[in-house]
Amino acid sequence: MQQKNTSPYAPVDQTHVLIDGLDIGRVVAQIHEQGYTVVEQFISGDMIESIRNAFDTEVPITEMRFLGSTTGNTWRAHNLLAKTRAVDGLLLDARLRAIVEGVIGQYCQINITTLFNTLPGEYQQDLHQDDGLWPIPRPHPSFLCNLLIAMDDFTIENGATHVVPHSHRWTKPVDQTIESIQVEMKSGSAVFWEGGLWHGGGANTTADQERMGLFMSHLVSYLRPSDLHLVSVPRDIARELPKRLQRLLGYYPFGNGVDGLDPLNTLHDGLVVHPDAQLAEHWRSRR
Repeated sequence: MQQKNTSPYAPVDQTHVLIDGLDIGRVVAQIHEQGYTVVEQFISGDMIESIRNAFDTEVPITEMRFLGSTTGNTWRAHNLLAKTRAVDGLLLDARLRAIVEGVIGQYCQINITTLFNTLPGEYQQDLHQDDGLWPIPRPHPSFLCNLLIAMDDFTIENGATHVVPHSHRWTKPVDQTIESIQVEMKSGSAVFWEGGLWHGGGANTTADQERMGLFMSHLVSYLRPSDLHLVSVPRDIARELPKRLQRLLGYYPFGNGVDGLDPLNTLHDGLVVHPDAQLAEHWRSRR
């Protein structure tokens, strides 16, 4: 169990919290302890097919050529919330929300939403740390919580994700020669990990098996996300989303907000100047 912390940004204590039969406290404790955990059958077959259909018919995709991959045999679809409504309900799932808050706290936002498909012939990714994008010296508090859902079965042969247990606590640079393990799991299962965990996609050595996955990342509210949803999700789309999802996109009060206004109000009414704001002459006349 995490040590109690009075900071409003501290991870939420989820001890003894059960949601839809899932022991949230146990899941969170495993993530804090070993850096990752697997939750079997996290989403239903119907949801898998809905998301798969979106990837095949709705969502523009690109090739991924980084982290050791030069083949073009991984397809990715970033910025999902601008392209499809197939994952909205999942992002609001009570189990997901509770796990994320147990790892990085209740004041959080969506960092990345990505569908990817690892095709036969793809190389193994370099091991890396997702929280390395932010230049914050280690050790540091957990500020990134990630989720990868297997749309297809993840096997050794088709490139199941490599992880290095407990590496989220290490301060040394990532070592590509270190021994890792691969997370095999059935379609619909999910692996959660803390942002500092050393990990990387595996090589797909099969002749004919695709490995599709849905990646979702959450970040604490006070850091800039990798995907800037306030810009990348058009406002006409954002206005139609549930309020909780709008908040997760970044329309939440923080600091001065929008001239002292709630950014969520600005999303709807377009006001970027506080209605009480007046020119200097007005304020001088009141002295």
